[in-house]
Amino acid sequence: MTTGTDEHFLRLAFKLALKARQQGADPFGAVLVHDGTVVAQDRDRSVEASDPTYHAELAVISAYCRENHAFSLEGFTLYASVEPCMMCAGAIYWARISRVVFGAPQAVLQQMTGGTPKPSCESILNMGGKQRVEVVGPLLLDEALAVFEGYVWTPRLTRHRQLFGTSSS
Repeated sequence: MTTGTDEHFLRLAFKLALKARQQGADPFGAVLVHDGTVVAQDRDRSVEASDPTYHAELAVISAYCRENHAFSLEGFTLYASVEPCMMCAGAIYWARISRVVFGAPQAVLQQMTGGTPKPSCESILNMGGKQRVEVVGPLLLDEALAVFEGYVWTPRLTRHRQLFGTSSS
């Protein structure tokens, strides 16, 4: 079930994605919310940090948990500009986040990037087990896709090599 509040926080994730794009990063943003308050927000930083796991979703989960000595994020909602990838879905699961709201689905992202089809976030979060994560999306799809208009997808490794001049793989 979506609310006007969901749309508000999702639009914040879109703004972070646009900021990432303007700063030369992949256009992804995430916002972590608890009791109607933003408690963490970030954008993709994987290339600049030389960390392929530094996706926006992992950044907000890790930062909030470390800073607050939290291990469980039950009752929290994660807003992501794009449906979380498999890695991020795993982190969401282990952090016990209760809800995920996303803009563009992975299937559309894979079409834009030429990537291979991936499992849905919901299929990863709710496979087996007792834990159930509410997954809402795609939501505000036109706004989510507007972030990508004219964006040229260059492999992260290529951009990393250009930025740091390394030949590491």
